[in-house]
Amino acid sequence: MTTEIVTLIAVPGNEEELGQAILRGLDIIRQHPGLISARAERCIEKPGQYLLINNWTSLEAHINDFRSGPLFPQWRSQIAGLFEGNPVVFHYEPF
Repeated sequence: MTTEIVTLIAVPGNEEELGQAILRGLDIIRQHPGLISARAERCIEKPGQYLLINNWTSLEAHINDFRSGPLFPQWRSQIAGLFEGNPVVFHYEPF
């Protein structure tokens, strides 16, 4: 199992809109057969900062299958223009 942690920071003034877009996007991500679970959380101290926590069957399921498949552009279209810079993405595994 691989856990993907994504940090997204809203464009000022778009905090609520980004949150709603992330929730809509989760419905798209959840369609991928390599996904185990997906959830989003909002930072208490910085309400414009969101975490996306996705558990995948493997790193390859995320990197090779999801990101190169048709669901990824659908997911990104939900959040396009609502966040600053590039999302920060890291992958973790149990040890």
